[in-house]
Amino acid sequence: MIAQAVLDDAVEAAVVDILEVSAFEIAERGELGPAPASALTARLAFHGPHAGWLRMWIDPAEARALASALLGADDLEPAMIADAVAELANMIAGHVLSRVFVDACIGLDRAEVGVELTAPCGLVIVGEHGRIGVSLEVDR
Repeated sequence: MIAQAVLDDAVEAAVVDILEVSAFEIAERGELGPAPASALTARLAFHGPHAGWLRMWIDPAEARALASALLGADDLEPAMIADAVAELANMIAGHVLSRVFVDACIGLDRAEVGVELTAPCGLVIVGEHGRIGVSLEVDR
């Protein structure tokens, strides 16, 4: 089993890289805290030789900025922002899992957006427009 600290470091690197490349933002690890009531949420399962979950919340302003950068548009519908949140979950999971489990083929399920997160996320990244809370947990 891989140590949670290794996963957290990989998640931090993934989110920082993704925000830099996709949203042209500088980001860094922030202080842990609960998701705000207004946060957009996502959950994504992965399976294969290693299985588990990615849980994520994102401040609405950060989600809007990400969606705007990804889509190259400022006039965004709520569904477009939700799609960007799902894509961010996919990008984080793919980035982390492909780097941590180099020789394994791991499948990602479709990200569910707007889900209730029953536990706090173990990592918070602060971007230029808000915070992103992420946990990636491996069951096997």
